[in-house]
Amino acid sequence: MIILCCYILGILGMGYVSNDDLRTTEDKLAILELAYSLNNIILEARRYEKNFLLYNEVEAFQENQRYLAQTTSTVEEILARSGKLKISPMLKELDEQVVAYKASMDRLSRLKTRDGEYLAIVDNLRDQGKKMTDLSETLVDFERDQIHTILTLLKKQLVTWSTIAVALGIVMPLLMIYRIFRPLVVIKNATADIALGRFNSIEVINTRDEMQQVMEAFNTMVRELERRQDQLVQSKKLSSIGTLTAGVAHQLNNPLNNISTSCQIAMSELTSGDPEFLMRMLKNIDQETLRARDVVKGLLEFSRVQEFALRPAHLSDVVKRSIRLVQSQVPADVDMVVRIPEDLMFPMDPQRMQEVFINLIINAAQSIQGSGQIRITAWEDENDEVIVEVHDTGLGIAPEVQGRLFDPFYTTKEEGQGTGLGLSVVYGIIQKHHGNITVESMPGRGASFLIHLPLKTQAEP
Repeated sequence: MIILCCYILGILGMGYVSNDDLRTTEDKLAILELAYSLNNIILEARRYEKNFLLYNEVEAFQENQRYLAQTTSTVEEILARSGKLKISPMLKELDEQVVAYKASMDRLSRLKTRDGEYLAIVDNLRDQGKKMTDLSETLVDFERDQIHTILTLLKKQLVTWSTIAVALGIVMPLLMIYRIFRPLVVIKNATADIALGRFNSIEVINTRDEMQQVMEAFNTMVRELERRQDQLVQSKKLSSIGTLTAGVAHQLNNPLNNISTSCQIAMSELTSGDPEFLMRMLKNIDQETLRARDVVKGLLEFSRVQEFALRPAHLSDVVKRSIRLVQSQVPADVDMVVRIPEDLMFPMDPQRMQEVFINLIINAAQSIQGSGQIRITAWEDENDEVIVEVHDTGLGIAPEVQGRLFDPFYTTKEEGQGTGLGLSVVYGIIQKHHGNITVESMPGRGASFLIHLPLKTQAEP
């Protein structure tokens, strides 16, 4: 507060002093203009003086006298405008020279002959005229120097006050940043993290005011949002499990039918006593049992609640497990193409990433009418990132829909056909992996979801 008061008083003081100097400069400029005018009037008077001396014209004498009268009035105007301002002492001398010059012109005009007296007066007149001209030019130089002096003083004042203003202008914002803006910036950054799906608490700055209370309330909100986000993800996962159950039941039905058939054949042939045939039936039963176990194991792994944890994993394995779980959801005339290097490994949460691909594959399959293709490709780029593309040949996505595609509860499906949480959850999972996901699509030309993920583990912000 003290610094602010000093800053305001300094600005007011600078304004008062500068305003006074500016008024002085304006007055001096007006006097300088009069000085220039006075010099021009004297030059005009001397021009008519020469015409009078050369041609003895009465009109030249009259014009000379008129300009001399203007000279006297201009000197009086300068004296009147000067007030308390410093005026050149030569102005009074100039006034005296004008009076003497005028008297010489009067004497000269009354002479009828050009004798010795005439020549003496002419010499004296020219000397007086030269002095008038020199004095008027000196007056102009004096006033110009006065203005330069004032401007130099104004520059020094401007530099001085600007330095003070800049110094205070640096100190005050720093104090304001420390007390006010610093907590606001922290909250702003944390809010941006929330928008990206990262629910990080902020360090409470002990300001002992309302700002500290806001930061504490913000942390409470973050904890609640994180809890709700976990509930949302789990809700979507349960919804996905419901969707997958029908497909898993279909996948289990085939091996169970094969087990049942092999078992019935083995029982009917039990009395024949052919060990080799019975062994072949038992091996068939064992293979189908392992097949059913893999299906159930994949579903159990997907449904298990685990803490988010990054660990090195092969992307191809995650994608293959995802495809196995949703295979029954993909129509038979839709080809699944996977082009992922087998050795492509980077830090991820395999369970969450599996959920990402399950959602994207199901969405892609639902967008294809008739035959088509779902292609999953991945590669490393020069920025140490893994780029994964999930492309389908479906109906595509309208431009006006793409901006809202990752919003929670937004769906383009008919009522009861979807919750609108799938892509929102996908977006949150990718953000938790410090990556991002975008969509490229044109109606009728399919859609491509591009996922960018870091090759190396990044520290939590």
